[in-house]
Amino acid sequence: MPKTNASTSGTGGTAGGLAGLGLAGLGTVAADAAGEAAFQAQIATLTAASLKASERSVMLRAVNLELSAIKKVADERVQ
Repeated sequence: MPKTNASTSGTGGTAGGLAGLGLAGLGTVAADAAGEAAFQAQIATLTAASLKASERSVMLRAVNLELSAIKKVADERVQ
């Protein structure tokens, strides 16, 4: 039998190696896309948390202002 496996496996090995590089590149692109999606999800979560904290801050400031006004009136009545 002739040794044709040696020559075709060498060529196939090169083609397989190039195909492997292409698949590795696709894996990197997919990983980058997944990383970008995760990053955007984190940004959305942080934005929502920041908005909630801002709303709470405004509400607490309004309550503080109201309590200060009540205290001022009470202090004036005592004097």
